[in-house]
Amino acid sequence: MGSSLVYHAGALGDFLTTLPAMGVWRRLHEKDAIVLLGRTDLAELAPQGLFDEVWDARSSRFAPLFSGPVERATSLGVRLAAFQSALLFSSAPSALPASLRGLGVGEILRQDPFPADRIPAVDYHLSLFRGLTLTAEDRVPRVRRGGGRIEVPANTAALHPGSGDRRKNWPLAKFHALAEKLRGAGLTVRWVLGPAEEDAALPPGERTWRNADLRDLAAALSACRLYVGNDSGVSHLAAACGCLTVALFGATDAVVWGPRGPCVRVVASPGGMLEALSVETVFSECWSSLRQ
Repeated sequence: MGSSLVYHAGALGDFLTTLPAMGVWRRLHEKDAIVLLGRTDLAELAPQGLFDEVWDARSSRFAPLFSGPVERATSLGVRLAAFQSALLFSSAPSALPASLRGLGVGEILRQDPFPADRIPAVDYHLSLFRGLTLTAEDRVPRVRRGGGRIEVPANTAALHPGSGDRRKNWPLAKFHALAEKLRGAGLTVRWVLGPAEEDAALPPGERTWRNADLRDLAAALSACRLYVGNDSGVSHLAAACGCLTVALFGATDAVVWGPRGPCVRVVASPGGMLEALSVETVFSECWSSLRQ
């Protein structure tokens, strides 16, 4: 039995788009123990059995990996020299590949974290494995969905009005108007709020899921009837949970960054201006999706 290292330290949406590629790596190294060097909170979303162990990439003990050669005689060098292979989602200037090669890691597959061409991010990561026959199911990110401590009423629509960049956000007033239309259609509305939405001004009495643990949020989204959000990691999470997802895109490229899942509708705004996307258009997409 060998051992293999996988490195990914990016954000939620970026991590989710790599899951199919990580799943292929798992199958190619089915007899190996696979260690993820990445974010521990995101690793909890990974399908059961994808990783055997998780190391926190934010820990200072791994800093020498990114700054130059690692001495084999150090405790870090001894741990890393035990790997026979590595899958690295890291930029070309990173010292990580050279550090691992210097420690004797023989098989290293590296890819820039973001595609340079106009190709869906999931397919870009899977392009690492040219020549393999992959099914449509192999190309869909899936997350672990068990448990959960959030109560989800029947017929719930989850609305996430934020993202990591305010330029990607549909106006909050339009989210408010959409919420009223969804209630009028018989749905219960819950707002998903994280650190990026701390200043979101919601009407009094609105019920929120604020700063939820990602495993809890995944379980809650799995139980929702509908999710509506911007180009964000949470939208990718909703899609990976199998929730009916309506994702709103403006200036960012939906071809590359649109969430992938069995029940996803991407709504692109006219001319890339989210302000021009009407409440009626978004509600129509929601309603037609719900009726299918």
